[in-house]
Amino acid sequence: MLSAPHSIPSSMPARVLCRLGLLLCCLVSARGALADYPIEVIELKARTLGEVLPVVRPLVGSDAAVTGMGNNLIIKASPAQVEAVRKVLAEIDRPPKRLLITVSNQGEDLGSSSGYAASADIKIGQGQVGINSPGRPVGDSRARIALHDADTQRSRTASQQVQALEGRPAYISGGSQVPVRERQDYFVNGVPYRREVTGLQDVSSGFTVVPRLSGEFVSLEILQHNDRPAGTGGRIDTQRAGTTVRARLGEWVDLGGIDTSGAGSRSGLGYATRSQNLATQQIRVKVECLDC
Repeated sequence: MLSAPHSIPSSMPARVLCRLGLLLCCLVSARGALADYPIEVIELKARTLGEVLPVVRPLVGSDAAVTGMGNNLIIKASPAQVEAVRKVLAEIDRPPKRLLITVSNQGEDLGSSSGYAASADIKIGQGQVGINSPGRPVGDSRARIALHDADTQRSRTASQQVQALEGRPAYISGGSQVPVRERQDYFVNGVPYRREVTGLQDVSSGFTVVPRLSGEFVSLEILQHNDRPAGTGGRIDTQRAGTTVRARLGEWVDLGGIDTSGAGSRSGLGYATRSQNLATQQIRVKVECLDC
């Protein structure tokens, strides 16, 4: 027997009331101390059962029953446990706040190159000997040396923004397609052939995020990716980062970064070069509340 029939919404369709009645019958048939507890039906305002049940069940413990259907939470528990559930619902059963999430990729490429190249044309009688020279005829012997010392610096910044609801996943991605050449092997009448074809490769950057507010702080589950064409030949540089962070609203927080470096040298008769390069990539995130 229901102790609080007024708690059942009167606007429910007949089919929903029928299914709800079956759930109530199951709760009423409970044995032991649980059978003496009243049944409460609480209509959720903003949250779904999937979001509420994991929070509510630990509050009532194993000596109570919690279920639900549609947007109705059904509880058979002691009055104290029901009151605890109502207090929690007053905090969480509200429209989720709108958040603006910005993910920024900042990178820098540094390079240096230095060396020398020498050439000479040496006249010997009616002939000549050339070292690193194109070998054109000359009237007299001559020698040249060229020095080079160069530094390069290139900065790049990319950012994505997305509006998200508190506790709900959001995804944003943008990019382009680049042509990529590849080889294909095939057979005609048992004879193998090979051909080159040009296809399109997606090159994109973006992120997936699930934000959860706690006062003036927000926790973020983030999966970020950033693909970039790398010169010719269809090569693609890729970057992936997945993490969970906690940040204050409105402040930038570093997710991490990638540093790559390399060095090389070449030398031979009359020439020598040395080069170095350093590439850095930093990822940051900021969350702003639009409804706070």
